[in-house]
Amino acid sequence: MTYDLRDAHWLPFRRASGRVDWGSPAFLVEGLLTDDPIVALATPRPDFDGALLEFLIGLLSAALAPADETEWAERWNAPPTCDELWGAFAKLPPAFDLEGNGDGPRAFQDLTTHDFTETGASSVAQLLIDSPGEQGIRQNKDLFVKRDRVARLSRSAGAMAVITLQTYAPAGGAGNRTSLRGGGPLTTLVDPRPSFADARYAGLWYMIWANVETIDQREARVVGNPGADARDAFPWLDVTRQSNPKDGGKATTPADVDPLQAYFGLPRRLRLDFGPCGPCDLTGRHDDCTVTGFRQRPWGVQYLGWQHPLSPYYETKDGWLPLHGQSEGISWRDWLGLVVADGAPGRRPAQTVTHFLRTRGPAVGCRRPSIVAFGYDMENMKARGWIDARLPALVASDADAHDRMVALVRRLTEGTALAASGLLYAVKNAMFGDADVSGDLSHVKQALWNATESSFHEALDAIADGRLTKDAVPAYRRTLERHTLSVFDRAAGTEATAPDAMRRLVGARYSLSMQLTGKGKAGEKLFAALGLPAPEAPRSRTGSPDGQHTAKRPRRASTPTRAST
Repeated sequence: MTYDLRDAHWLPFRRASGRVDWGSPAFLVEGLLTDDPIVALATPRPDFDGALLEFLIGLLSAALAPADETEWAERWNAPPTCDELWGAFAKLPPAFDLEGNGDGPRAFQDLTTHDFTETGASSVAQLLIDSPGEQGIRQNKDLFVKRDRVARLSRSAGAMAVITLQTYAPAGGAGNRTSLRGGGPLTTLVDPRPSFADARYAGLWYMIWANVETIDQREARVVGNPGADARDAFPWLDVTRQSNPKDGGKATTPADVDPLQAYFGLPRRLRLDFGPCGPCDLTGRHDDCTVTGFRQRPWGVQYLGWQHPLSPYYETKDGWLPLHGQSEGISWRDWLGLVVADGAPGRRPAQTVTHFLRTRGPAVGCRRPSIVAFGYDMENMKARGWIDARLPALVASDADAHDRMVALVRRLTEGTALAASGLLYAVKNAMFGDADVSGDLSHVKQALWNATESSFHEALDAIADGRLTKDAVPAYRRTLERHTLSVFDRAAGTEATAPDAMRRLVGARYSLSMQLTGKGKAGEKLFAALGLPAPEAPRSRTGSPDGQHTAKRPRRASTPTRAST
């Protein structure tokens, strides 16, 4: 039997009307120019949605392979039909069969069948990154994500699960390699559709095509002289490049294989087990053949030195490393590092983001795209959460406009960061009388970023529409003061009745208010970050600044004490 991911109807697509249709990857453009195009994937899990977006970007990069930006723009203006897209997929190597037709290659699985004959089977639930591991089950730690919730998957859900695992593979014990970008990488994609009021551009096709690489872009990622064989792009077509150093294994670098392998990594050596027909525990759909488990061996491909086109990077002493999801999630505080190439020191947006904002956006008249950021927040092998955020972006009209935009956002970001730190310091003092007290109060800072997000969006809108005034930053400072004190009141509480608690509360709020109005060293630093002049000190009746009186006040006479008898 075969289950070819190029033509099987294994992908659920959501239309503008909300209806979900299942189809092959070529179904992506079905009804594209009608009033009910496909606008999103509709899998049962957000990590499936993310991994499959990346898969489709890689698949289109391989199948349509625009030579340069001119050919890319031609496809933007004249998208392919379903038949044309299917014809392009059919010309790809036969590398996408999930079942392998005997001992043949299986998509996203290890080639060597005989290596798995004596390997015990694992539950199919272990393909899901957030499933409790064996140790968690033994110790009864599966409190929120229960064991045995998934026992059987349809082939479509099995394909989604194995692609997701290979794309985001976390640490998994000795020899079980992480993904090409490490465990729990952060992905950022451009979504150009918010720029267009015309419903013609509502289709998911435009989001995926916005992130597809040209041949010129791929060749720019080539290092050395890697092979041009299909096995170098789709690694499961050949014996896995094992990475066990005791057996002479070594890491796989961009110089060893085709740059397309960035989308088709194989860090885990595994093979699916197939069973009889039945319903899928994730989708509820009946399938003539189901996935009942999988077998795994260690020492899959170990990727080293890759620059993935869909991930942002940060600089270390050892070079550039891919950003991973963090527990505080994504908010506008991350905007400069995720969107602007020269926005934050030691940060570099994804290649796809930079390229679109500099080249593709101006070429197709897209000035207000969104940046979609998603990925796991991992703690080694444990998934703590899934991150999914959308940030506004702006294609500047010229270099001067770009510089003004960056300068403004940097001021707002740095000022808000200082206010958030002062807020947390004040909350700890108010609640405990000790700013160094341990415990996770990161939600206090996050509440301020959330509260000021709409003001950040308004500032970007003003830049885009040419409405930015000199009062923008002073107005934001007043908004920042209001939201910071409001968050403080909610976090620290105002119902203290004990004298000591009330004294702490009033003192902490007063100090925070002084910072927010530019008083003291912390306030001076905040105003400097915002680019605002320090406020003038109020004048006393003597003509000197308050607190700087020249005349000495008379000393208060001491009260004599009664002599003891």
